[in-house]
Amino acid sequence: MFTLRDRRTGELFDRWSDLGDKRRRRLEQSWAGVFRDHLLIELPVDDLCRHLDERLGRPSKDLHIVIGVLLLQQLHDLSDAATVEALAFNMAWHYALDVRSEADSYFCEKTLRNYRRLFIEQGLDGLLFRHLTDRLVRAFSVDTSRQRMDSTALRSAMRALTRLGIVVETISKFARELERHHPDLYAQISGGVIRRYVDREGHGAFANTSPSVSKRRLGEAGQDLLALAEQFRDTAAAKLSAFAILERVLRDQFEVVDVVPEARLQRDESGDRDAKHAAIRDPKDVPCDTVGNPSDPDASYNAHKGQGYMAQIVETYCEDDGGNDGGGECDEEVAETPDLITHVAVHKMTVHDGHRLPDALDDLRARSLTPAVMLGDSHYGSRDNMALTRDRNIDLVAPARPPKGAVSGRLTLEDFVLDDEGLVLHCPNSVKPVSVSAAKAKLQARFDLTICRTCPHIDRCPVQAAKREGQFARFQYTPARAANQKRRLYERSEEFREIYRWRAGIEATMSRLKYQMNLAHLRIRGMPAMRYVVHLRALGLNIRRCAAIGP
Repeated sequence: MFTLRDRRTGELFDRWSDLGDKRRRRLEQSWAGVFRDHLLIELPVDDLCRHLDERLGRPSKDLHIVIGVLLLQQLHDLSDAATVEALAFNMAWHYALDVRSEADSYFCEKTLRNYRRLFIEQGLDGLLFRHLTDRLVRAFSVDTSRQRMDSTALRSAMRALTRLGIVVETISKFARELERHHPDLYAQISGGVIRRYVDREGHGAFANTSPSVSKRRLGEAGQDLLALAEQFRDTAAAKLSAFAILERVLRDQFEVVDVVPEARLQRDESGDRDAKHAAIRDPKDVPCDTVGNPSDPDASYNAHKGQGYMAQIVETYCEDDGGNDGGGECDEEVAETPDLITHVAVHKMTVHDGHRLPDALDDLRARSLTPAVMLGDSHYGSRDNMALTRDRNIDLVAPARPPKGAVSGRLTLEDFVLDDEGLVLHCPNSVKPVSVSAAKAKLQARFDLTICRTCPHIDRCPVQAAKREGQFARFQYTPARAANQKRRLYERSEEFREIYRWRAGIEATMSRLKYQMNLAHLRIRGMPAMRYVVHLRALGLNIRRCAAIGP
């Protein structure tokens, strides 16, 4: 049975009149005042009510306070015990949540965990972020015509393991879960496996493995992994989540091959009749989304960012220096409206940033927050994204990716001078081509080979000698490449730099999310929990920014 109190009807007597003017004013201008005045009555209690019975069961806590406590816990990065204490004794929490009775000011930790589990399972965190952020946008008259987008890497509470460590922890996790759910099947595991992976004691235990022998031990651990998968694949243990992780690690880290006849004969003579062998995969053949730690199988790997999760952030910005040095956030002491985070998405490390822009624009359009200008780094500036934003009348300001060869010092098309149709006028050495031609799929310029051979840039030049025309050198490129040349030249202009300089401000937002909202030190694991925490802490940062602006 759910409980809802009337939050729209005011009280006959002001419960906070004894605070005095200064303390009352300080409370109203803090995050507590923003939450009470703009968000408390807007909390999506109806969406939570759908998962509770209207008449049966014990009466729940007031759902406004339930949702508010979950949000404030993430806003202040508190443990469950500290959250219960804050709800019981913190005056700012009482003011923000409009606590009116003794029953509203107390939660036990189990109640808090149960509601948080329900929130995560039903995905209500994303709904809460969108609904309350839209409310803040309207309440503070935030201009959403200019927005910027970037991503940041997040790491859950897990250790970095070696390949051997991954296999050892996977077998150990499976054995412990099997003992808990199916003790009869656990008794069928050989004593050697229990000693090596669960007890981790005695000779041969993998806990005592030195780096010099880890590669040999990895093969032995892989064979144990294969044996367990074969032994329990057709039993009730196959339905355990730990068994799914076990098979995934076996598939990613090893290649199961049939034993050759000679080796199979030797195994038969020794009493080992396994017909399959777990061969170690080469590190470059291991997929990036493999299990890096069985305690968090949802995490993935990125060669640039490392192991963990990727969060996409979109926020508004104002083109007012506000007394700062330019290119950063607007100074909240003088800005009229806050910069608010309007979109949050958490996904695997293996997904490219550019592929997340369409989803972000769809979300903003569904909430009537479509920007006129969107700033982003070069990862978002692909041709497909440029075409998409052009069709939606959005000006996507993002630099193109560096041309191939530029990093190594070779000349590129950007060093050539082109006309309006994309044809070469002259090369970097001011040599005009003998002839130019244009086709639907390719553009071409031909140069005198005798001149090219005397050029000081011949070792870096993309122009190559024609195989069939000995006296000419050819330079071929596509129309899309010519269009990118114009785009890259525009990016060197002062006009582009003046517009694009405002993108740098989102780096300050990422820093505040990680170190003020403490996303850099998370105590959770798994994709659902990660989404829950990131959504609510981004919303918490929005509340803090609105409080900094003032009423």
